[in-house]
Formats: sequence, structure tokens, C-alpha cells
Amino acid sequence: MASIVSERYALSLYEVAKEAGKITQILDELRAVCKVFSENPDLMKVMQTPSIQLHEKKGLLQNVFEGRIDPFLLNFLMLITEKRRIGLLHEMATAYKQQHYFEEGVCEVQALTATPLDKKLFLKLKEKMSAVTGKKVVLETRVDPSILGGIVVKVDNKQIDTSVRTRLQELAQQLTQFIA
Repeated sequence: MASIVSERYALSLYEVAKEAGKITQILDELRAVCKVFSENPDLMKVMQTPSIQLHEKKGLLQNVFEGRIDPFLLNFLMLITEKRRIGLLHEMATAYKQQHYFEEGVCEVQALTATPLDKKLFLKLKEKMSAVTGKKVVLETRVDPSILGGIVVKVDNKQIDTSVRTRLQELAQQLTQFIA
């Protein structure tokens, strides 16, 4: 859950992006920026180190991102660096995405399967989840062979687990209770 500070910064960025008609572009670029920071944790350490001068941090941001991301987003990064809030960037990105999904009526669904879903099944699951939620669905899939078969679907704070692993665990528990 994002902090109030993160939500306010994210909402401000969202409003600027909305006025410019660049909501999705900024979201994609924000994800890419977060990925850069995740893949280079030392970069975030540098940006948060008080002994490094602000102009050096801004120069670093320009060297890394200028020409690669929208100037609105680069200015946003400069601002949160100046305000010593760069460490909240991932929270801000999450809050931005949530605001976008809320306004667009989008629901995020995660599906875990034992084997990759083929395109037909992927589209069928997406369509079914859209009908169930009444929203546009962004479906993310992951593969975990340890579930053996079936599917685990997460929507909002709900989880539907029809995996073979869970069914076997339930059966084992029932047998244990029956024998004991």
C-alpha cells in the first residue's frame, strides 16, 4: 500500500500526463525507469546519498534518462530527487498505475499455471475474467510446474486455487483426519 506522500506525487504526475494526453506512455516509461533502478540498486543508493550534491544527482538522471523518457517524467524524477523522495519511486509508480486502472475501469489479474497457456486459452481466460469482474482485464501469467496442473487466479484480494497441488493437499488432510 502506497503512502499518502507517494499517492500525492503519483496523482500529480497522473494529472500532468492526463492533460498532455500521455497517461499510458508515462506509465510505460515509469515502469521502465523503475526497472532501471531495480536492476541497478547502486543507482538508487547514489540518488539517496545525502553527501552527493543535488546538481550531481540531477546530472546523473539526465545522463541516464534524457532523450529516453518524456521530459515531464524526467522533470518529475528531478523534483522527487530534490524533495528527497526518490526512494518512494516504486510506490509512486504503483499508485500511478492504480489511479490509471481505476479511471479506465481496468482490473489486474494474475494467473499461475503448471505449463504456459496457449493463446486461445489465454484469451478465453481473459474474456471470462472480464465477464466476472465487469472490467477490462490486464492478464499476467506465470508458470510454476510445482502446482502440477490446474490454475491459481488472483483478482484484487481474492484467490481462486484449482491447482492439483492444492487438491492433493486437501485430500491428504482429509485422509489424515479420517484416519486419526
